[in-house]
Parts: sequence; C-alpha cells; structure tokens
Amino acid sequence: DSAVHAGALGEDEMPSVRLNTLIMGSYLYQYTHNFHSVYYVYKFFPNEAMKPSQLKEHLTKIHGEKADKAFFQTLKEQQGWRSITSLFTRKMNQSDSGPVASYNISLLIAKCGQPYTVGEKLVLPAIRKVISTVLERDPTQVLKSIPLSNYIVARRINKMGADTEEQLCAILRDSPLTLQDETTIPNNNFLFSKYLKTDTKGQTIFNALYGYLQEKSIPITNILACATDDAPSMVGRYHSFTALLKEQVLKVRTVLCILHHHNLVAKCNSPPLNESLNIAVKAVNKIKAHALNDRLFRLLCQENDEIFERRLLLTNVRWLSRGNCLVLFYYRNIVEFLESIGSALGEQVTSSHCDIMYLADFFEKMNKVTLKLQGNGFTLVQCKAVDKSHLQAVSVSEELTDDRLFIYVEHLKTVRADLKMRFWDLLDLEVPVWVVQPFQADVVDCDIVIQEHLVDVQCDVEAQAIFRTFGWGSMWTKYATRYPTLWEKARLLLLVFPTTYLVEQGFSQVLHMQSKYRNRLNLATSGALWLKLSSLQPAIKKLAEKHQVQGSH
Repeated sequence: DSAVHAGALGEDEMPSVRLNTLIMGSYLYQYTHNFHSVYYVYKFFPNEAMKPSQLKEHLTKIHGEKADKAFFQTLKEQQGWRSITSLFTRKMNQSDSGPVASYNISLLIAKCGQPYTVGEKLVLPAIRKVISTVLERDPTQVLKSIPLSNYIVARRINKMGADTEEQLCAILRDSPLTLQDETTIPNNNFLFSKYLKTDTKGQTIFNALYGYLQEKSIPITNILACATDDAPSMVGRYHSFTALLKEQVLKVRTVLCILHHHNLVAKCNSPPLNESLNIAVKAVNKIKAHALNDRLFRLLCQENDEIFERRLLLTNVRWLSRGNCLVLFYYRNIVEFLESIGSALGEQVTSSHCDIMYLADFFEKMNKVTLKLQGNGFTLVQCKAVDKSHLQAVSVSEELTDDRLFIYVEHLKTVRADLKMRFWDLLDLEVPVWVVQPFQADVVDCDIVIQEHLVDVQCDVEAQAIFRTFGWGSMWTKYATRYPTLWEKARLLLLVFPTTYLVEQGFSQVLHMQSKYRNRLNLATSGALWLKLSSLQPAIKKLAEKHQVQGSH
C-alpha cells in the first residue's frame, strides 16, 4: 500500500505533498551533501498510519539503527533548527527583490522630480518591453512582484524621506553644523507675510528652527555658523533671526550671503546710467510684449545673419538676467526695427548707445564673478580669493576728461567703494598658511599651541597622499578626529556657508516640482523634496524587509 521514492532533487524541485499523508518526523528525512545536491528519501502513508503507535512501530522495525536519541541529536546539530514548513516549502521567486526594486524605482522617480504615476505609465511598460524583447521571457511574474502604483510610490517616497531625515538628524546630534536661511521663496513673496510689517518675523523663523531642533533632539549649541540674506528680519540688531540665535549660541558666526551682496553692488548705478538701462529695457519689452513684433524682429535677425534671433527680458528674479539681457542687445538691429515700426525709442536707443555697451561689459564681468561663487562645496577661502581678485580688477584711470567717460569712471569708483564696504570682513579674514598648505608651512611661525600637532601632520605620509590627491579640505575632514586641535581652528573655514546657494537651489526644485499639474503635492509632508535635495541614501533593504510580499499584486 505504499511506495518508496528516492532521487537527487534540488530544494526548489521538491514535490509538494499533503501534510496529512507525509510522515511527520525528521527521522525519515535522510540526507547527504554531494556538492550542491541534496538526496531526499521519503515515503507516503495512508491517514490511518499516522498514529504515534504505528509510527513508532515503523521506526523500530524498519529503521532500528536510528531509533535511539543520539541519531536525532546529531541530525539536529547538522541541520539546525528548521521547521517542517521550511523544509518542504518551495521558495518564491522575486520574494525579496520585488520590494527592493520598488523602493529603488521610487527613489529614481523622486530624484528626477517626476509625478508618482510615471511608475505605472512608463516604468512598468518599459520593463515589460525589455524582458520580452531582450531576454525573450514572460515578464508577468516580474511585473507582479514590483508594485508601482501611485499610492505605493507615494508611501515608498515618504518612508525613504523620513529615513533620510533621521540619518541626517543622527549625524547632527553629535556633529557641529552650519545653516543657510532666507526669507524669500521663488515668486519673490515673503514667508510669513502676516508678520511683514512687524518685528516678530525673525522671532517666528527662529521659533520654527528651535522647535525642529528640539523635536529631533539636536542641541542648538552645535550650530557653528549661519548664512542669511540681508533682509532686516534676518540681520537686524535686536529682534532679527541672527540676534536671537546669538543669544542662544554665543560664539556662532553669522555670514551675509556673498551672492546677494554682488547683486546689490550690480544695482549701484548713477542716474545717467540708470536712465540708459531703462531705455534698453523698454526697447526689449517693446519687441517681446507683442507676438507680431517678436516674429518680425526674428525675421530681421535672420536676414542680417545674427547669431541670436531672440531678445531676453530683464527680470529681477534671477541675478544673471540683467547681464544676459544687455549682452544680447544688438544695437543696429533694434534701432532699425524700432524705426521701421515708427517708435520714438529708436532715437533714445541711439543716444544711449555708449552707455548701454558699457553696462553690457560691466554686467558681463559681474556675471562671471557670480558664476564663480556658485556651487555646493564653496568655502570662505575660495570666496575671499575671488572677491579680492575682482576688487583688484576694478581699476580706475584718473586721466580721462571726456564727459561720458567721466560718468563711467565715477561709476567704477562707486562700485569699488561699495565692494570694499560690503566685503570688508571677508577681505580681512585671516587664513593661516598651515590650513591651506600644511606641509609647506613653517612650524616655528605658527602658534605654539598647534606646533606639536602640526609636526605630527607633516610626518603623516597618509595625510600627504590625501592632500596631494583631494586637496586640503578633504584632508582636514578625513583626519578631524585624529587631529582635533587643528580641526578646531580650521573647521570654520570649511564648514561655514559663504552663500545661500543651496537654498536658492532648493527654491528652484520646489518651483519645478510644485507645478500647476501637481498642485495637490504637499512638499511639507512629502519626502519627495528630501530625496531630491539630499545626498544621503535611504536604507532601502532595511525598509523593504518590513513589507510582506503579496504575490497577487
């Protein structure tokens, strides 16, 4: 009434049988390891043969040599503790990789700033095409194991954003940090507009920061420096954000954004130059404001073989637009077009031609300096070098007598004086030689407190290799714990933000993500902005382990 089957089967090829017809005992499970194969011996019994007495009788008569406890103890030690279900259950394909793939794709969607529905509309169809075309396999099982619906992608992104935030907070609890803060958003409106005419706006911003740090258990004393714009609510003397911050952190260093100051310097024009700039703006707006004028002007540029066929509007949203507008301001084409449509602006542009060309050169130089100051890893040392070079480049000749040239000379003098006044603290910043050139600095000329530590650095061969390969900033960051005394004096030059570039970059990303097609997306509660801006990677495998695989989805 029974049959014995034996064979060399892999674990995934083990036939499934009903548990009530299988001998419920590991004493019938014999195995030997032969390379990567496992030999199974099993026997089927009717239901009435499953009684303990009959099982014991079968064990004694048929397998008498294995009836003692020593055999089962040895078997348990070799096999380890495994349940019957784990021994005879077939493994599910893609059971672990499906959620991980879902998290990875959701992370890519967040990094690209795309809508959550792109998973089902684009990613899954693309995977289907790749598997069926390249691999020539049925993609059904793979697609079922990767859930990418709108709701699931949103949950994945929120969890990864929370995990990234927790990673950052864990770092900041034990490490010093610097801040960037601004009072404006991309459309040039002020945050907390109801406090615009009061002195409590700085208090509101500070309370928001202080409450967040307390919620995340981050000591406020870990703040080393803060870079802000020059709004009164940020840099006022008594009730501003920086004033309230200095009350809590006495040694905090406050920095005014260098990019904002360069923007203010660029606006410093004399009345004649300002009038000429307004004439140029009116001429461009005359062309751009009407579709017919824009089309006719483009045809004129094509006839004259111009490089650019369009003019750029002058706006105050971006710092570089003023220079770009005037660089593309072609005098002859614009005058010819304005005269052809009978506009009186043509004569005004002709009379202001020299001023417009001068301002085009001036704003072009200012734009080049502004571009040099933009970037993620910019330090105070680099900013000082750029500003000092720019200040020396603004040279003025005293021998000019022409009236128009005299206006340009006076303008350059005003700009030079404004640069010195706004960047006096940066120009007077003392940068020790041993910070930038630790292996060429003379130890005798340095402070006696750091001389011994500096000798240790100069004798460190590994530090020399890091310095030659990655520079002084990476070297001090890597060996901060090894040389704490030197790092204490050099960290401000590395950690302080000289600009609010990252904040502006975040505003641009918000403007890109919060479009009219995604007006229901709440970036304050969603993790999309965290993942878009952060360089930290979420613990995807750890998050995926918390999910139970649903094969039917």
